[in-house]
Amino acid sequence: MTSEPIKAYGGIAFPATLLRSFAEKIDGGSFPFHLDHDLTKPIRIRSVEVFVHDRNDGISELRFRAEMHADDVHFIDSRPGVSATVMSPLARDEHSPRQFDAQFQLSADHAWFEDEALIGVEERLIELGVPADSLLVQRAYQFAVVPGPQIYIDVAFSVLLSVGASAIWDGIKLLFARRRTPPGGDATTPTTVNIEITDGSRVLRAVVTTDDLDVAKRAIDSLEVVATGFQRGVQGADARSDPLAPTTTWDEPNGRWTPPM
Repeated sequence: MTSEPIKAYGGIAFPATLLRSFAEKIDGGSFPFHLDHDLTKPIRIRSVEVFVHDRNDGISELRFRAEMHADDVHFIDSRPGVSATVMSPLARDEHSPRQFDAQFQLSADHAWFEDEALIGVEERLIELGVPADSLLVQRAYQFAVVPGPQIYIDVAFSVLLSVGASAIWDGIKLLFARRRTPPGGDATTPTTVNIEITDGSRVLRAVVTTDDLDVAKRAIDSLEVVATGFQRGVQGADARSDPLAPTTTWDEPNGRWTPPM
């Protein structure tokens, strides 16, 4: 993550002052690391130190030092750098307060999904029963060389049961229909939907990656089954900052979610 402009986002960049503020807030904290922004590929680290390095060419870089599990070191050895995913308000909400504890939070990579698409999903979800004051819609910025088409959903288990998984799909399917390809992007790249179902302090992560609308529908329509099983059968501590929080992926050949790992 640097202060260098990213073409996929129209040249947007974080100024060095903001990078330093970010480093101060997260230095020494606990947060998840994943390979290639993929929730199914956690990297085990601890004792994180975050700081900003100013290069000779005037670009500032956000860097970190950490202790890493020996079995995960090869992931970093094969990557030239580390990127971050950051959520930001839509253009219409830049000067409005945000409800960070909203029970339904939806974000999508801004290079692939414009604000109008997210607003359309927001309107549809409200029509389907998601309370407007419980819904937060944001842009996602993946500060990677070429960001991928990622959708992020964080929904409380109670809201999932209240509105139903099919209603959630009915809302977010609009994003699939209005996906765009950014400069440097590959139009054939499948869309990844990352879902975090929260139940108090516990989290279940569900990931489906596909370019087939019907596959995405089957996966999301089936969320209630896997979420209910997790809620009833698993005990756990706060998993929001734990990269090893239980994660399930959609198994299309067998038409089911895999057992949470």
